Amino acid sequence: MTILRRVMLFAVISVFTLGLGLLALLDGIGMLAASGDYAGNDRTALLGLGTLTTAGALVPIALWVLAGWALFVRRQRWEW
Repeated sequence: MTILRRVMLFAVISVFTLGLGLLALLDGIGMLAASGDYAGNDRTALLGLGTLTTAGALVPIALWVLAGWALFVRRQRWEW
């Protein structure tokens, strides 16, 4: 696989994995920040959802890192 194809494949992977990961991360941080305006069960729900969303955002970001490693460092070959 040529370097140009690797870069193009990584760009397509980046749009989805990094985009979704950053979107979820910012949403989770927003929920955590908004929890200060609430009290009681509403605050507990926002803290829980914000924590889970922030932690879940790390999965697509980790997949993006692994895809970059496989394509550029290890030079993994994927047959089409």
